[in-house]
Amino acid sequence: MKKLIVSIILAILFIINIVVAAFIFVDIQVLTFPQTTLRIDVVEINSDEIIIRHDLQLFNPNSFEMILRDFQIVATTTEGEEVTNLTIEGGAIPGQSYRNFTGSGLIIMKGNLSGLLSSKVTGIIGLNFLGVVKKTVPLELTVLTSLKDALKKIALPTIGIRAEFGNITRHAINITTYLDVSNPNPFGMSVQAFNLNITTETGRTVGSFTIAGSQIPAETTVTLKGFGSVLIEALNAKKLVINLFAKAGANIAGINKSLPISVDIEIVIPDFNEFIPANTPLELSLGVDLQRVRGGLKGNMSLEVYNPTKIPLIASDIVVFYYGVKNKQKYFITEGSLTSGELTPKNTTILYGDIILKYMKLLSFSGGGFLPDMVFAQLRANLSLPGVNLTIPVAIGTYIDFEPLRPSR
Repeated sequence: MKKLIVSIILAILFIINIVVAAFIFVDIQVLTFPQTTLRIDVVEINSDEIIIRHDLQLFNPNSFEMILRDFQIVATTTEGEEVTNLTIEGGAIPGQSYRNFTGSGLIIMKGNLSGLLSSKVTGIIGLNFLGVVKKTVPLELTVLTSLKDALKKIALPTIGIRAEFGNITRHAINITTYLDVSNPNPFGMSVQAFNLNITTETGRTVGSFTIAGSQIPAETTVTLKGFGSVLIEALNAKKLVINLFAKAGANIAGINKSLPISVDIEIVIPDFNEFIPANTPLELSLGVDLQRVRGGLKGNMSLEVYNPTKIPLIASDIVVFYYGVKNKQKYFITEGSLTSGELTPKNTTILYGDIILKYMKLLSFSGGGFLPDMVFAQLRANLSLPGVNLTIPVAIGTYIDFEPLRPSR
């Protein structure tokens, strides 16, 4: 009896096994291939390599678990040059489920990467049912990738401008500019020649010049130096603006990228105190050589000026007023002019003029004698810079002793 029961149970189990196996076999025959999405992202580009991340997403539409193994991704250029080889660890995907398989690798900087990269994915996909029935099929797919989109992320160099004003001539001011060019990218860049245009607040151009370009290494700041000049009229402006234009470029594995750079930066108008030494004064010395002529005295005037500044000043409207001095009282006699002229920086300049002191003007009947005790000469002039709306009035005075001209007693 017991043997009969056992036989019946075994027979039932055998039948069930056959039925289940039949269903499984049918299910295997209708095995649906997993939905596959491959995403390739460029993580970083530097001077030596490109770091990429592969994200392989699979959806198992079947009701049973699937297994994946021996996954490999090989990227090649259009010329067939292999630039990366990446292995992704496999695993199991439950039925009706998603799973991601990711991995990172390097694209070696060789060959021409400007075309499409071909990423070939190979591996094994299989069925695993209760560890009893297994079926595997090879997987192979190809994805085309372009690195050109990654280069859209290139950052423009940042630029700082410093300007120093130098010597002033009659027509212009020498200027030295320093460009601090910073490359924030992890790869080197080249910058073509910088074109600088200097304008006033009204938009008038007062100067322009060019600074040679340079290579800017990755994540480095390079200082470029340039020389130029601006018109002297720029000192009349309320503000000066440097308009800078250049082109920055990068060549990464055969891919050329060019970006325009345009910057407007306001610079400080120089203070005249920068050009005038604090401890060296503008020295003026007025001399008069008097000679007797008919009806009075003729004076040959000379004005000696030492200009200690860097500025080519213009001395104009130079007039000398002469006063007689008797008993410490002044009375007007006459006035005379000297020629205008440029006061050369760091040099002495002499200007000349003539004066006639008529006896009728010199005579004074107050107190003793007819002639003044002495003559007081006062010089007045304007100092200016050509083209600049700035005038500095100056005045000096000197006494002339008349004792040698008095008659002997």
